[in-house]
Amino acid sequence: MMKISKKNGFSLIGIIVATFIALVGLVAILTLANISLIGATTSKNKLIASGLAQEGIEIVRDIRASHANWVDWEWYSTTAPLIHPIGTFEEYCIDYDDIVLVNCAVADPPLRLDFAGLLGTYQYGAGDDTIFYRKVTLTRKGLNEVKVEVEVGWATKGQTHTLIVEDRLWNWK
Repeated sequence: MMKISKKNGFSLIGIIVATFIALVGLVAILTLANISLIGATTSKNKLIASGLAQEGIEIVRDIRASHANWVDWEWYSTTAPLIHPIGTFEEYCIDYDDIVLVNCAVADPPLRLDFAGLLGTYQYGAGDDTIFYRKVTLTRKGLNEVKVEVEVGWATKGQTHTLIVEDRLWNWK
């Protein structure tokens, strides 16, 4: 008769403990990978949003500069009655190639990404809907001062994010 030694092989408890330790390590690695992916996506969206906000301010500057005499711009007008009295504000949805300010027909319409050219452009006309919206608010602060506020928002995985950029335009000519 052969004697069986308890020292040979693995015990069931040893296998369970080893499996548990391996699973804990695997879950930690997968959690870290998921957090890294979420961080990369969040950073990418913040970068796009900051570009869209800066573009909004530059569009308003270009529209103002397109007037031969800045005093002709309706937001600087001093002719009574004032088109935009001090303290009033209006919200606009503007595209990168706009030459006039356009009031939003819908609250926070999504920007669309159009790949018609070599580079994709964010706009309201053509393309596929994105997660971003852009709202430009002009506020008359004085006879020679207009506050430009650009709000870019987006939602991912049930969370809403907003980036607001502000600038002041002065009638210094």
